Amino acid sequence: MNRYNSLQWVVQRMLTDSNDIQKIRQACESVSIDFFEVDIIPFTDQLPEFPLDKQSIFYGSTNFMNLVYAHPELRKGLFLDKVAFTIENYLSKWQRYMLNSDALVVTFQELMAMPYNEDQLLFIRPNEDSKAFAGETRFFKDIADWYYRLTQIENINLSLDTKIIVGEPYNIKKEWRLWIVNKKVVAASQYREYFKLKKVEGCPQEVIAFAEQRCQEYTPHPIFVMDIGHCGDSLYIIECNCMNSAGFYKADIAQIIHSVTNSFANMF
Repeated sequence: MNRYNSLQWVVQRMLTDSNDIQKIRQACESVSIDFFEVDIIPFTDQLPEFPLDKQSIFYGSTNFMNLVYAHPELRKGLFLDKVAFTIENYLSKWQRYMLNSDALVVTFQELMAMPYNEDQLLFIRPNEDSKAFAGETRFFKDIADWYYRLTQIENINLSLDTKIIVGEPYNIKKEWRLWIVNKKVVAASQYREYFKLKKVEGCPQEVIAFAEQRCQEYTPHPIFVMDIGHCGDSLYIIECNCMNSAGFYKADIAQIIHSVTNSFANMF
C-alpha cells in the first residue's frame, strides 16, 4: 500500500521558474503522490479550487500561503508559525550566531525618534517572514522620507507600527539556503556571492555542520529553510523562512520533495 495515497502537493502555476514546477511534478510522480496545479488571482481573498479529500502540502507565493493560513483545517501542510518565524525570535534563540545579533527590533515610529545622523547607513528589513519590503541598506535620511510617505498613505502590508530590524550593514562573502527537515539538512544551494546572484548547487560541509549544530539548539519548525552567510572568518544565520514559499535556486528539488513528503506523511 502506498503510504502517500492520502497526500497531494498543491503548487501555484505561475512561479518565477516554470522548470521548478516540472521538477516538483516529476518528483511527485516518482513516489506516486498526487500533484495539482492552481492559479492565484492577484488581490483575491479566495482560495483556488483543488481536491479537498486529501492532505495537501502547499507551494507558491506568499499571497497563496496567506490564503491557506486563513483556513485552519489546511494549515498542517503549511509549515509556518507566525510567532516563531521572526527575526526577533531568532535573535533570542541563536543570539551571537545571528548575523545581525546586535540589531534593534523597533517600529518605524520608534526608529524615527533615534538620534541617527541623516547620512548614517543602516540595514533594514521586516521582522516577520513577509514580503512587506526587501531587506536592504538605506541612509537614515532616506528611511525618514519613507516614514513620511507611510504617514500619508494606507498600506495593508506595512504601517508605522510594523516591527522592523535595524542594524549595521555587513559585507557578506557568500550566502546559502539550506532545506532542513527534522534538524537535518536535506538540500542546499548557494544563491549569492558578494551581493550578486550566483546560484550553485550544494554547499560546503562546514555550512551543513554549522546549520545542524544550530538546529540542536532550536528550530522554528520541523520543516523550514535557513539562510547562512559567510562574513569575515565566520558563518552566521541570516534568517529562516517558511519552506512553502522559499525559492529553490539550484537545490535538489527531488530530494526536497521526497524529504518533506516523507516527514509530512509521518504526521498522520
